[in-house]
Amino acid sequence: MKNMGINSFLRHKCDIYFGSISPTAESYGLPIADNEIIYSDKPDIVDCVCYFSTNEVKILEREPYSTYIGANELCLPSGIQIKKGDKVVDKRYNLEYTLGFPENIRGKYISVPLYRTDNQERL
Repeated sequence: MKNMGINSFLRHKCDIYFGSISPTAESYGLPIADNEIIYSDKPDIVDCVCYFSTNEVKILEREPYSTYIGANELCLPSGIQIKKGDKVVDKRYNLEYTLGFPENIRGKYISVPLYRTDNQERL
């Protein structure tokens, strides 16, 4: 019988970019509303094995380009150090996602919800 471990489940590839919060200037003694997350031009983790799952997908046709709305999840090998706000690029379709809060599933793999920003076009 073939070995059906977690490695056979992780059959997709992705690039991971670690996000860092850019310093924001204060105006009139008040901080600016939202901190901007900046990413490096080169991925921090290249060709990471993973698995993308899609639960429901809705594409809205809008100008200047379509908006993707969906409930997606990313599974990564245990031991990958990621955090909320990091960016991942699906190597199959060149789609960019922002990571939610990661959850370690029994020490076997990491499950992370994925989000797409509004009006995000293909890379």
